[in-house]
Amino acid sequence: MWPGYPRAFGDLLVFCAGADSRAVGPQDRPRFVTAGALMLLTAGLATYAGATVAGMGLHRSTLGALPFGLFYATVIFFLDRSVLLSTRPYRHGPDRTVRVGRAGPVTAMWIFIAVCAALLVGETLLLRIFAPSIAPRVTQIRQEDLGRVLRGWDANQLGEQRALRDDLAARQRALDGAHGLVTGKTAEVNCQLTGGDGCLSGEGPVYRIKLGELGAATAAVTTAARQRDAAQARLDAFDQSRETRRTHFRDQQAATVDAADNLLIREKAFWRLTVADRSVLLWRVVLTLLLLGIDLGPLMFKRTLEQTELRRRERLLQWRGETADEVDAQQIAQTARRRGELAETLAEDAAGRYGLYVRRRDDIGTSLRVAADLADADVGQEQIRIDRDSLVRDLRIRYRVPDPAPPQNPAEPTSRTDRLDRTDRGAPP
Repeated sequence: MWPGYPRAFGDLLVFCAGADSRAVGPQDRPRFVTAGALMLLTAGLATYAGATVAGMGLHRSTLGALPFGLFYATVIFFLDRSVLLSTRPYRHGPDRTVRVGRAGPVTAMWIFIAVCAALLVGETLLLRIFAPSIAPRVTQIRQEDLGRVLRGWDANQLGEQRALRDDLAARQRALDGAHGLVTGKTAEVNCQLTGGDGCLSGEGPVYRIKLGELGAATAAVTTAARQRDAAQARLDAFDQSRETRRTHFRDQQAATVDAADNLLIREKAFWRLTVADRSVLLWRVVLTLLLLGIDLGPLMFKRTLEQTELRRRERLLQWRGETADEVDAQQIAQTARRRGELAETLAEDAAGRYGLYVRRRDDIGTSLRVAADLADADVGQEQIRIDRDSLVRDLRIRYRVPDPAPPQNPAEPTSRTDRLDRTDRGAPP
């Protein structure tokens, strides 16, 4: 009726396994379809387990807690899918060969979470399976809790009763003391009235004092008797209402204990049943391992999917991308390191050239300053000579001193014979 329906459903299962149906080859398609079916079965178990746990905690029916189960199943589904999507990358081996590496810490964490979730799912199903055997243990635990609470209440009431009895005994002792005081005062009044040994006869001042003391003692007896009766009434009321209050408290605690129908008390009852019966322990271990294997089926199927062509191609592309990125990073690092070295070399050369330039500039400046200083010295010397000659000329003019004869030129002839000789040689006279 729907010729394309099986194909579409198979594509859905492949998608659940974390793959694209268009990229999966025909030889690998059954593996991904099987993994997707395991994913859906695991999600169904997680839905039931999540709804059961939520129903126990919220005191609802499993159908009423179905939204919580669907949410829990969605979390489990995407946890398993994320594990299936993670591909083990290539890594360099100790001998520089390339081999498939192990799962990373993130994948290990996801697997740990998936195992914990699988244990929760399995334990919930076991509680449902062994529910008839667990129910008596739950009742026993409730009775023990109720008995423990009632024993605490009885101990508290016993303490209150002991306090009331001690108060009654104290009131009774006070009343007995008041009666003894009245008896003594009565004897003293009679002694003063009749005139016994050590007493004055007659109704004198001492008699009136003793009579007043007798009246005070009689009033104290009345007060003590009233207090004793009140203490007795409190004790009788406490004893009479004790059973009524105990019954009321027991009903309240029984309602509270009966309402505690959650996963914790069932787990406690299940543990007692497991410890008491070895066969239950055996079946519990076997069923736990079976349910754990079913829940972890997609994760255990991951190793099979690692051998498919799609996963190998993805692993190769990932390795190629990582290698290319590593090569680019190495090239960038090498270029940056080379640039740094060239920058240091250029900086050192520039510093040397600048130092040479500064030294040459200082030498040229020093030479210019020396030349300027020498020129200034020559000018100053010439100025001194000119000033001196001008001063000598003025002094000669003032004192009419003839000018000194000019110095004789050594080449000038000093006699007539010499002049004649030079004329003969054609020299100028």
